[in-house]
Amino acid sequence: MKITSCQITKTKYMQIYLTKEEFEKQETKEMIEKYKKEKYRVSIFIDGKENYPEILKKVVAKQAELATNVC
Repeated sequence: MKITSCQITKTKYMQIYLTKEEFEKQETKEMIEKYKKEKYRVSIFIDGKENYPEILKKVVAKQAELATNVC
């Protein structure tokens, strides 16, 4: 499981990358609920195998692209 977070202005964002098996665990569900109660905007990405680095590279590249296009 990999978790990234950031805050833009006053909004907090949390991105969680995990496998289906990790997502089904009770402790994972409790963690997600905890972040929601703390007013995070939570995004969950589920993949069938652990290729987080590849997914994270794409996400970081897209975020960098969007950041350069901000006025």
